[in-house]
Amino acid sequence: MSKLVKLETKKSVDEVLKKIRKKASDFEFVIREEFDMAKAFKSHGVNVAGNFVYHSIMLCNPQKAYEAIFADKIRGAVLLPPKQLVIYPENGKTVVSYNAVEVTDVSGVLPEDKGFQKGLAASCSNIVKLMESII
Repeated sequence: MSKLVKLETKKSVDEVLKKIRKKASDFEFVIREEFDMAKAFKSHGVNVAGNFVYHSIMLCNPQKAYEAIFADKIRGAVLLPPKQLVIYPENGKTVVSYNAVEVTDVSGVLPEDKGFQKGLAASCSNIVKLMESII
């Protein structure tokens, strides 16, 4: 079963974002996309509170992702979503949250694909290590 990882720090949201940008490559990731969700919601006509701060960062290991998808395209439906961190302030701290996928999650969807199950779970574990390194 996937597990929700929620880490807190006294560092500011901006400091956390900078550290993720700086350290992602140490864990074999690039930042595929980064979203300031207040701006994203506003761009779609949502009336966003002035104090709303919420960021989403999508991580990727392009080589591993390409190889996995090239080998079996259905893997992309499972592979792409679980690489997203969210960062936001809460009760005077900054929270970094992530839903880490585990082998059992992937085995339920792609039961025959043992290598992919382990590989995706290992990548998710690596994201948690990245989170821990910036806190």
